[in-house]
Amino acid sequence: MNEERRHHARLPLTMPVRVSGFGADGHPWTEMSTVKDASASGAAFLLKHPVTRGHVLHLSLPLPKRYRSYDLGDASYHVYVLVRAVVPEGAGARVGVMFLGKHPPRGFDKHPAGLYLLPNDPSPAKSRERRGCSRLDIFVNVRLTRLHHPSARQERTIAENIGRRGARVLSSLPVETGEVLLFTEIDGGFETRVEIRGHYLGPDNIPRLNLHFLDAPAPDRLVATR
Repeated sequence: MNEERRHHARLPLTMPVRVSGFGADGHPWTEMSTVKDASASGAAFLLKHPVTRGHVLHLSLPLPKRYRSYDLGDASYHVYVLVRAVVPEGAGARVGVMFLGKHPPRGFDKHPAGLYLLPNDPSPAKSRERRGCSRLDIFVNVRLTRLHHPSARQERTIAENIGRRGARVLSSLPVETGEVLLFTEIDGGFETRVEIRGHYLGPDNIPRLNLHFLDAPAPDRLVATR
């Protein structure tokens, strides 16, 4: 995972983790493993089931509260993750994942074994695509910060659509049209103030915000595949 520009240092932690995923044939699988290290943005663990960069998994683990974005009072943290690194180790592989959040990426219900790639990720091998893994656009992990609010509330969320001048993000922050927020790309260097141009409830019952970039346009790597 050294190629990832992490904003949160990984610390050695040992805890059980229940990993759920889907094979190339679409059949679900579950495996118990042990987390080797973790941070607020991701974790690493050993896995026997074959996965590759871009696969989406679901984890259940007793993650410390300081690393959570929600469910602070629950015994287990339930989070969807994106596989970012796979290194062979023993009879399986050491898998590094990036936390996505409570909800899977758009289209996951139809393509649970698909590959969800960041805009600057290389295309998957054609042999793997022939085995049923589709290349799908992915959401970019971002942080929204309220600039003019007494509690200065923050939310770690996902931008499901990024254009040169704005983005659409999933958000449960109590905000109003016209409010200005700070938009920060978690695994990259893009940051700008944004103005909320609108908010609505999506067909999946998840609230969304339409944001307009105020300080700078999105870099090419975030919009090249859109």
